[in-house]
Amino acid sequence: MRNLKQLALNLCLKDVASFANFFIGNNQQLVAVLGQLPANNASPFVYFWGQLGSGKSHLLSAVCQLFGEHNLSVAYLPLEDAEHLDVQILDDLENLDLLCIDDLHLIAGNLGWEEKIFYCFNNFLAHNKKIVITSSVAPQALPLKLLDLKSRMMSGLVFAVQTLNDEGKIASLKLRAELRGLDLSDSAARFLLNHYERDTKSLFMVLDILDKAALTAQRRLTVPFIKDILDCS
Repeated sequence: MRNLKQLALNLCLKDVASFANFFIGNNQQLVAVLGQLPANNASPFVYFWGQLGSGKSHLLSAVCQLFGEHNLSVAYLPLEDAEHLDVQILDDLENLDLLCIDDLHLIAGNLGWEEKIFYCFNNFLAHNKKIVITSSVAPQALPLKLLDLKSRMMSGLVFAVQTLNDEGKIASLKLRAELRGLDLSDSAARFLLNHYERDTKSLFMVLDILDKAALTAQRRLTVPFIKDILDCS
């Protein structure tokens, strides 16, 4: 069975998601708070929520990267994998500096997971460690059986991840492409937005395909080239 260290490593290696390649948009306050988490006087618990593709996992990965840069230890738990994991994976983690739990809503109603997360949450804070939790809904909307856990989720700094509009998605695509050394024009970015899945996670996956294809073919990311690659992929 994978342990949390392995899960954290797998997350942080995905496209090296960092604050530098996250298009902030209207999320300045959230990003600022997350960026200050390694400091001793930072808030011990941050909860943020948003719809699929809003960048929650990217921001968690960025926090993991940041703690690693400060030689601080991190555990990352993606609850999309909960059915393949034993709740005991959360035992004896208090020596770590940060615990990140992604998609808390996915275990809502599972009392075994809820109780273990509640215990782990209290244990972490008792040892003056940091916790960051994400979900698809605000904490008060979580359909949790354990009301004490729901209360804990409302006890920290809470943020709603602001979804990007079309212009923000185009700017985000261009930023991601630029950091990869790619020249993505406005017209090419808009073509992707209008012809493929519109959430940023899906758009970045398409950009991965195009990056590899452009490198192999030594071509620029023009609209005709994009159409040719994606129609054949």
